[in-house]
Amino acid sequence: MEDPLNNNSYGSNNMVLISRCQCNMTQMRTNIHSRALRRQARNESFGNRVLHCLSQVPCASLIAWIILLVGLGGLTGGLLIGIQKTRDLVDSQHLLWFLEYAVAGVVAGMFVFGTLLLCIGHISTDPTSRHIFHTTKRNLCAQGLNITMLIFSYMFGIAWVLMTAIFGIPLYLLINILMIQVNEINLVNYGLHDKSLAGSDFDNFRMEAYRLLVIYITIFVSSILITVSMIHFLIVISSNLTHLKDTRLATLNAYADHTEMQNSKHSVVDTTM
Repeated sequence: MEDPLNNNSYGSNNMVLISRCQCNMTQMRTNIHSRALRRQARNESFGNRVLHCLSQVPCASLIAWIILLVGLGGLTGGLLIGIQKTRDLVDSQHLLWFLEYAVAGVVAGMFVFGTLLLCIGHISTDPTSRHIFHTTKRNLCAQGLNITMLIFSYMFGIAWVLMTAIFGIPLYLLINILMIQVNEINLVNYGLHDKSLAGSDFDNFRMEAYRLLVIYITIFVSSILITVSMIHFLIVISSNLTHLKDTRLATLNAYADHTEMQNSKHSVVDTTM
């Protein structure tokens, strides 16, 4: 009769040998795959390398950031020039005296916020997100970060919709002044100080108002661009958040399948002993 201890040790040795063979085969396949990728990289054309580099760029976030910069630039120049010309036009140097400081703060804050959204969009976009947020805890952290940015982007988007409506008010007043067919105007009817303009003064006022109209149109369009960039960032963040959730579910399913496979292997080994 055979000794059962010898049978158990024999079976254990076989399992160890099988495991080592599997590890060696896996290592050989990995080496072969790495060599093939290196050969493919050497044989890649310039166009393929350019496409590979572009695939690492978060194009959607980058486009939204560029739109934001264009809008901020137009808004800054338009407001600074427009408010000074408006003061000269109505002869009131203290009109909206705080506007320059407000413009500097808002533009600097939006630039920092937009750059932060660009960086978060870059690390949350595939394939970068697969290398950074490859574990469950990191994936949850990335989801929380994107949800926070989603809330802030939504709030800023609503704020810029309101700002666009506010910037439309002086544009509407200028169009109203230029469209009326009168020879005299009183600025008190437009919320300014009591001053009547007639004759040559009114003609000069209309000429300056035409120049101001172009500036306020620029301000209005720039505000629309900033609003569009916020909406674009909302779309990008929502897409990245969905991708991160799908990646986490795929990781959990793969882990469950791996655990089930290991359990099935152990059950087979137990039955053979």
